[in-house]
Amino acid sequence: MQQDVRIISRSAVFSRWIFPAIWLIVASFITSSFLYHLDGFTIFILFPFGMIAFMVFSWKKAYAGVANRVYDNGESLTFVYGKERQQVYLKDVMNINYESMVSPDKVILTLRATDVQNSSTREVAFLPTRTNWNTGDISFRKLRRENRVYEELIERVDAARRHADKSI
Repeated sequence: MQQDVRIISRSAVFSRWIFPAIWLIVASFITSSFLYHLDGFTIFILFPFGMIAFMVFSWKKAYAGVANRVYDNGESLTFVYGKERQQVYLKDVMNINYESMVSPDKVILTLRATDVQNSSTREVAFLPTRTNWNTGDISFRKLRRENRVYEELIERVDAARRHADKSI
């Protein structure tokens, strides 16, 4: 990447890989402990399998489609999904949604269909950076979590749309 490119997302590596691995290790330890100490079948043996099912469901819901990294290129954003890269121009963004009261907080961009083949809208998501690691910039006056990256992105998308409308 270039030197002047700014990273506007935090890494999802810990949340996607490390924490689920720890969760699976704990669940397998509980399962093996139950199997070792129990003489016969008991309903409690199903508890670790329920933990694993809950983890799979909640992690797929929380991290489906979330980019590993997002680079700010000025007039566009580059979404990195492993080895795959997707460039999104700010003028092609229809809507920006910030889910702040969920864990993890994430920004979802709804894009206009730019290809003839894909006539429906697309969504791309990323985990925005935080200035305050613990609270994530909680505004107690408004009782919601604020994020400067999200607010700046809204202004820049509006400016890109106005500039694109003037050039037409």
